[in-house]
Amino acid sequence: MRSAAVTLCIASAFEMSLPATGRTETYPWCIQGETWECYYMTREQCELTVDYHGFCVANPEALPSPAAPRSRSVRQRER
Repeated sequence: MRSAAVTLCIASAFEMSLPATGRTETYPWCIQGETWECYYMTREQCELTVDYHGFCVANPEALPSPAAPRSRSVRQRER
């Protein structure tokens, strides 16, 4: 039983020391043509590449970037 616990600890330590795999960067813009190609950080980059051979669309799998906090201006009403 003790040797099984030691083996499990060693195996866990070895697995944690390996680099994380399966993590790919998700780009927010894609070319939609015959296939989807999501390699673009901005819509402008995408449109320069498309050149009438597809459409630029937002990547549905990309996480939305955090919105900048909106400043609310406070206007006082005249009475």
